[in-house]
Amino acid sequence: MAGTRRIGIAGSTGRLGSLAMRLVEEAADLDAVALDVRHGFDPTGLDAIFDATVLDASERLVDAAVAAGVPVVVGTSGWSEERIGDLRARGAERIRIVPNFSLGSVLETHLATIAARHFTAVEVVEAHHDRKRDAPSGTATRTAEAIGAVRGFRPATPDEPGRGTIIAGVPVHALRLPGVVARQEVVFGGTGETLTIRHDTTSSESYAAGILLALRAEAQAGVTVGIGDLLGLA
Repeated sequence: MAGTRRIGIAGSTGRLGSLAMRLVEEAADLDAVALDVRHGFDPTGLDAIFDATVLDASERLVDAAVAAGVPVVVGTSGWSEERIGDLRARGAERIRIVPNFSLGSVLETHLATIAARHFTAVEVVEAHHDRKRDAPSGTATRTAEAIGAVRGFRPATPDEPGRGTIIAGVPVHALRLPGVVARQEVVFGGTGETLTIRHDTTSSESYAAGILLALRAEAQAGVTVGIGDLLGLA
């Protein structure tokens, strides 16, 4: 169709990739192209790439896309602050790394950064289905990093493994259970009170609006993390 943007979908047979493939195929202004990145790929003619692979493949895909000047929306887990910092140090352009495409999840993290200004203790508990490979999730990691950037938190028992993985001073607990899609709680503790900010994902359809928003957005310079800017969040 004339005027449509050609979107390469990497990892189109997985949970997130298959959803992105269907959304792009159904969109009148987008044209889907399935990419097999296992043995390299040619980004020629693509207007953008949606990456829903695994970390090793994702890193190779991003390098190839940067070299070709093609924007990438990365939905693959495992892109740590260190890896993102390395991308920026190398001058990568027009890369958007999205820990979670759910609008509610993005808002949860944003609200947690507001609460972090007023509490001195916080923990994150996240739960996902038992087939999810990484633990903690990319969303929980990003939430902890965002909270830790607001103020310095110090866990009470940093050397006790049963107290969770410490990320930016925030204990993060990961549950992997059949019957769960995704859930995250950010629990703040204060004198005589607690504040819990919770988000539940009941269907993968919750990612649809964020995926389309990211694919339709004008690619930004450098490396952008999340879709908060697209929602008008500072």
